[in-house]
Amino acid sequence: MNRTTAIWITAASALLCGCPGLGLVILGALAALGSQVPEAMVGNPSTPEEVMLGAGMFACFGGVLILIPIIVGALSIGFARNSEPAINEQMPPPSQL
Repeated sequence: MNRTTAIWITAASALLCGCPGLGLVILGALAALGSQVPEAMVGNPSTPEEVMLGAGMFACFGGVLILIPIIVGALSIGFARNSEPAINEQMPPPSQL
């Protein structure tokens, strides 16, 4: 795999996993902040503890989704090899002084 392919794979994983993960973390944070306001819970029959559990689950799953592109990028770019062959020139013999 060359470096260009590794960069494309990293960008694709960032779009497919990183962006939804960021959205889930934001939704989890908003749910956690909204559960602390009693007026926000008027139409919701759930207890604040259930809402906090759901917010925590959203934040944890979003964090895992954010970590996926970081790991994919580190592994794919780290293992990417250039497609150019190495130049193997023979070294001239050392000069005799």
